[in-house]
Amino acid sequence: MRVLYLVSRENILEPGVLRSQVLDLAGQIGKSGVEITILNFPSLNRFFRSLGSYRGVKNHCRKLGIRLIIIPIFPIGRSIMPVWAIPIFLIQTVPWILLFRIKYHPNVIHARSYLSALAAGFLRELWIKFGFIFDIRGPYLLEGLTYSRWRRSDFNYRFWEKIERRLFTSADSVVVQSSGLEEYAKKVSPGVRVTLIPPCVDDGNFALSPRERSRGRRELGIKSNFVVVYSGSLGSFHEPEFLAQAYCTIRNFLPEPYFLVLTYSAPADLVRHLNECGVGESEFKVMKNPKDLGKLLPLGDAGLHVMSNLPITPTAIAVKFGDYTASGLPVIATGNMLSTAGLVEEHRCGVVVNLGDKKNVRSKMRQLVREREMLRKNALDLARNYFSVKICARKYLKIYDELVKEAQS
Repeated sequence: MRVLYLVSRENILEPGVLRSQVLDLAGQIGKSGVEITILNFPSLNRFFRSLGSYRGVKNHCRKLGIRLIIIPIFPIGRSIMPVWAIPIFLIQTVPWILLFRIKYHPNVIHARSYLSALAAGFLRELWIKFGFIFDIRGPYLLEGLTYSRWRRSDFNYRFWEKIERRLFTSADSVVVQSSGLEEYAKKVSPGVRVTLIPPCVDDGNFALSPRERSRGRRELGIKSNFVVVYSGSLGSFHEPEFLAQAYCTIRNFLPEPYFLVLTYSAPADLVRHLNECGVGESEFKVMKNPKDLGKLLPLGDAGLHVMSNLPITPTAIAVKFGDYTASGLPVIATGNMLSTAGLVEEHRCGVVVNLGDKKNVRSKMRQLVREREMLRKNALDLARNYFSVKICARKYLKIYDELVKEAQS
């Protein structure tokens, strides 16, 4: 079996989630005999910013047994793409996809997110046959609202509504990350064939012995603290001011609290808001561009996974959720994150808080401290049994097999 995996307007050379969510996942799938070619169309400017990591990433892919082809494209329009930029994007991508389809004869084209699906769907409109998986990752229209790129009444939004419905209809299989996204997809296209596969994690990458953990905490000067960790980006989805206020709210009910932030984003705004909340420099540490999350995340005592009331919030489940659980960190989530909060409560792997209710926060933080060992064990179990890259790979393999069998029948 051969699979062509499309990634558009994201840069595989950049550090961050694509290593685990694309490369490690593809490598795991490839162990079952699937020949995977990843075709990446990063924006030209982002590609050149990360050019220094090109050789290392290519070598990593070679070790994983996957083929990586990177073709930079001109960044016409934004990742939340206006209608006028669509033809220019398709002109830059579709011929290459067609070329590599002819060269490698993939049984399945696996499109990550909406822009990749747009290109694959265009080939479908040309009556070119292949198994088509639309891996939506996040709700594109709601992301555009969150970024203030459009309003529901705008022409661009209404046009993308039609594209989205058409992509759901034409795809042989739609993959979603959360229960909220599953409901979203079925609402857009009631007959859609949906599979829920969460963001994956290689739990072995976050294994740390008690001795290593004690030494790491001692080196950071946090041996006796209750350490809340935030891992991830800082920006429109994860607003620095909201994150700072969330930590300031929960810290009041934790023994010797400490905030450890691991990010690839510029942290200046977060630091400023923490200071404005009265959190001194001795109570937090920001580690920018951490080299090995697997050695840092397990040093904490809980993972912060909170969002304000954004259009995407009910459907959101971030990669950090799997990373936290694999690190043995109970998750602190907000109740407005319906998909995330549902998992936390169902599997008792953390606490769900209402940041606007101090009594609720106090009760949940006391529960977190009191039951941390039990919550930690449940988090590790969830990582192994739900977020595991091996389990996620098997789910994708099942979809691939079904599409190939249907094509042959």
